[in-house]
Amino acid sequence: MNARQFTKNAPGKIVKAPEGYPAFVPDPAPRALHLSDASLTALDEASNELGILQGIGRQIRNPELLISPYMSREAVLSSRIEGTQTTMSDVYAADLGQEELIRATDVKEVRNYRAAHRLGLRTKLPLSLRLIRQLHRQLMKGVRGQERHPGEFRTYQNFIGAPAGAEATFVPPPVPQMKDLLDDLDMFLNEEALRPLVQAAVLHYQFEAIHPFGDGNGRVGRLLIPLFLHDRGLLPQPLLYLSAYFERNRSDYYDKLLRVSTHGDWDGWILFVLAGVSIQAREAASLADRLLALHDSYRETLQAERVTANVLALIDALFENPLMYTKRAETILGVSAPTARATIRTLESQGILREITSRRWRKIYQADEIYALLRSA
Repeated sequence: MNARQFTKNAPGKIVKAPEGYPAFVPDPAPRALHLSDASLTALDEASNELGILQGIGRQIRNPELLISPYMSREAVLSSRIEGTQTTMSDVYAADLGQEELIRATDVKEVRNYRAAHRLGLRTKLPLSLRLIRQLHRQLMKGVRGQERHPGEFRTYQNFIGAPAGAEATFVPPPVPQMKDLLDDLDMFLNEEALRPLVQAAVLHYQFEAIHPFGDGNGRVGRLLIPLFLHDRGLLPQPLLYLSAYFERNRSDYYDKLLRVSTHGDWDGWILFVLAGVSIQAREAASLADRLLALHDSYRETLQAERVTANVLALIDALFENPLMYTKRAETILGVSAPTARATIRTLESQGILREITSRRWRKIYQADEIYALLRSA
């Protein structure tokens, strides 16, 4: 790490790690920040866009129609920043145990991220270091990095960027300073020190700068943003996926984080995050409109055809996962295999399902229009 890049405005100090090279120890999380007029304007815009998305989440009859695909997409894109190659189709196939359709080898990392997200939303624990450790344990279960004590804060020096040591891009604080900073972060999580969107941006930076785990810090840090906003009541339904924005702007994402450390450029980082909130809230609202319009269109068409209630029930299931096969239909509807096959054939005849396996038995079908919407979002 080049210590000379850290200016006098850096919010922290350079210390010597036990191994002899420089490491950066950030200051405690700031409880007050002076924001530029541009950031204040961006804050108002982001708050308004998020409010619109909140309204959509509260109005829909079956929130799971949106929650499940949105969470899957967030998991895919957050993990992709870390180098995974998993796609939405891999996740959907893995969810249903259709191993032959999975092309990626790292799909479990993505599913772990989604499981950790649900854990964070459903837990009775407050946002805390204890919960962060539980999230990390879930994230690292059975995947690369699992040998680095999942759910436990590091007891050794780590690095960001290769190679390790003095040549690393960034060296987080040594363990003794890390422990003090984590105690401060634990308090910051439950303080109302800043406007929530600003505090979420600060929280993400602070966690990344501390880098308390041996692996998986980026995913935990990104997961903290929606969980914090949910905790503050700004995101009652998990419909905002900032990882899509971070992944599209990956270079800026890392540069803006580093520039807080080197130059104290909180305003640049917060402006970047607020712009992402506005963009992703608009995209999420647009996708919700398109998904719900498609859902309503299907139901109107099918009701006009006087189909059975079973057919309509499968439509909702397809928005949670656009793959369908006989056994899944049996389970969802509580019917026999012949009835399940007949229900699937009705959806196939309407052009809603298409067989994708080209085999005589154990056929798998896909709802192409639904999948295309989710893939393009």
